[in-house]
Amino acid sequence: MPLTALAVQVAGYGELPQVVDDTQARALHAISQPAPFGLRAATLHDVRVRDSGEIDAAALALRWHGDALPALQAQVARALGLRALELRAHKLLVYGPGQFFKPHQDTEKHSGMVGTLVLVWPSAHIGGALRVHHGGQQELFASQHLRVQALRWCAFYADCRHEVLPVEEGWRVVLTFDLVLPADAGLPAAPVDAALLAALRARCFPQGEPSARPWVLLLDHEYSQRGLRWELLKGDDRRHVQALRAAAQELGLHMHLALAEIHESWTTDGSGSGGYRRRYDGEDEGYDDGDGAEPQELIDEDMVLDYWIDAQGQPVQRAELPVDPGDVECLTDTGEDYLVAEEYEGYMGNYGETLDYWYRRAALVLHTQQAHEANRFTTEFDAALADAVALARTGDGAALMRRLQPVWRTLLEKARRLDAPAQAARIHWAAYATLACAVPDADKARQLCEPFDWTGWQPDDAPALACLARRWGADWLQALLQAWRQADAASWVFSRQGAAARAPWPQPLPAFIQACAAAGLGEALLDVLLQSCLRQCQSRDVLLQRSTPQRRQLNLPGRLQQVAELAQAMQCRPRPEAQVRALLQQVRAAPMLYPLTSLRPLAQALEPLAASLAEAGQLLADVRAALQDALAQPMPSDADHGSHAVQWACCCADCQPAIAWAESPTAEPLILALAEMRRSHVQDKLNASTAQFGFETVRQGRPYRLVIRKVQDLPALRRQQRQRWQDDLLALG
Repeated sequence: MPLTALAVQVAGYGELPQVVDDTQARALHAISQPAPFGLRAATLHDVRVRDSGEIDAAALALRWHGDALPALQAQVARALGLRALELRAHKLLVYGPGQFFKPHQDTEKHSGMVGTLVLVWPSAHIGGALRVHHGGQQELFASQHLRVQALRWCAFYADCRHEVLPVEEGWRVVLTFDLVLPADAGLPAAPVDAALLAALRARCFPQGEPSARPWVLLLDHEYSQRGLRWELLKGDDRRHVQALRAAAQELGLHMHLALAEIHESWTTDGSGSGGYRRRYDGEDEGYDDGDGAEPQELIDEDMVLDYWIDAQGQPVQRAELPVDPGDVECLTDTGEDYLVAEEYEGYMGNYGETLDYWYRRAALVLHTQQAHEANRFTTEFDAALADAVALARTGDGAALMRRLQPVWRTLLEKARRLDAPAQAARIHWAAYATLACAVPDADKARQLCEPFDWTGWQPDDAPALACLARRWGADWLQALLQAWRQADAASWVFSRQGAAARAPWPQPLPAFIQACAAAGLGEALLDVLLQSCLRQCQSRDVLLQRSTPQRRQLNLPGRLQQVAELAQAMQCRPRPEAQVRALLQQVRAAPMLYPLTSLRPLAQALEPLAASLAEAGQLLADVRAALQDALAQPMPSDADHGSHAVQWACCCADCQPAIAWAESPTAEPLILALAEMRRSHVQDKLNASTAQFGFETVRQGRPYRLVIRKVQDLPALRRQQRQRWQDDLLALG
């Protein structure tokens, strides 16, 4: 470009000479500011990274001669493979002897910015070459000169790493411009290439059937979220995507741009001695950097796609989509240029040394309609589920199964993760029940329902269950309820005592049964439902009988409430007698779990049946008699600190002295000198009983001594228990 094509006025300096001599360059440098650099969100100054002066564009007035600016913009656009570009002045940079800028990438300062143009202003210097890297390619733009007859420029995409080598002699003066696509720029349509169309058809429609998996092409250039747009694609990416988009449109494929995160885990022979190193965007942390470690064998590789741009160029709110590496192609291997983080972990016991790498790349994602629908169950689950429910309501079960078959495992996994919050699980239950009613296969319908936990349901959830029961019948409902009982028993076994109060059925059960009846569940199906609740209660009782006295006691209030609720639910039916008898038989058979003095809730629940059902009347009488007998026993004095009517977890020779002491009236502590295993056994077994104690280990002498203390408020606890008996007897009349 001719020297006369551009004139520059610098605030505080004046007009920039066509050729800047040493004295003028020094004057420019004197009014400049130290140039910063960016590190993620931070703006930093460090002359070890960047050493130069800068003058901001606001202090510059540029006058282009004639059509020099549009001519330059057109020339740069052609060189970068774009239709049009705008130049926006950014900085005037001044590099003196020894000054430089280490390798870096430019940030996108404007919407639509795709690159940078460096215009070298004539000034005699040696060194200061601009080195540009991208992928495996490298170019060196040597700006050094002693005499010059024209303005020279260099342009590159914003994702290219570049550096300014040290100026050896003289002064390097350059103008930098941001390269921005015009607001009306777009990705022009390309003709359909027949060979590419055939290859894409074979990939997306193997054997003539649409694939349910996406096809992904990793792009060569790097893009930020702001820069990931169809119209902002760079270089070969632009040409490749234009061609693929034309073929994809011909085949009716869905198209997206996305950002891909690639993770690789490798074994290494490592030079580290254990520990770790993490590196993110060039910053290290850790105490064993393992710099000598080299990757050896690939252990694992995974990729997820996120930040989606649809075919219209709009960002789409979607979750991450895991992608099989076999569905991914690239023209440039994933290497250090795309690396965003790495981690070294040294030898850790049974685990060898590993190197982990994380890469970030942009991608073109193409998928058939079937793949698009399948992927949405991962990226937009709620919306995809709603669409499937709408299809189910049309009554086309075969079409519904075609929609669901590719995502069947995803559907079931999602349901298994819906334990909390309960409201979300209930919303999804209604949708899944609709699908289960519409699919043409009973086993598939049951699979859809089995992952749910019905203990969080409410009466509003009854119509969905009633609909399923009517659709598939009593045997199907019984099998589903059995699966739920087994899942409840398994979770209850491994739960802590805090889960004891959780009822094994929907709440409140009587209202739920009434809601099922109102929704059209017949007598036979209601029978199946209540029988399942009874069996669920029996299953928990079997587990509790094998449990410790302490857990049985902790479960007692909730258990009493549950059997009373079950008795009330049974009475919602016209003929409850047979099931009530079965419930009473269960209660009577386990006096350790259901002591008569605690059965007021059940007795009250059965009062309406006391006259017509002998077993109910007998229970009411027996509970009254047990309460009267308990109150007839003399009240121990407050000086008596003995624990009476205790269920002990163990009566072995080591525990017997502690039991005798606990039942004695003394308030003094008990001191036992026992070896560690025997000491732990006594403490564990006393804790597992229905009495309460305090423990302390005195670690002096051999063996250590276990000090056991009684609770201080034992007399008050006895008075509270006696008051409860009196209240229960009064309530039963």
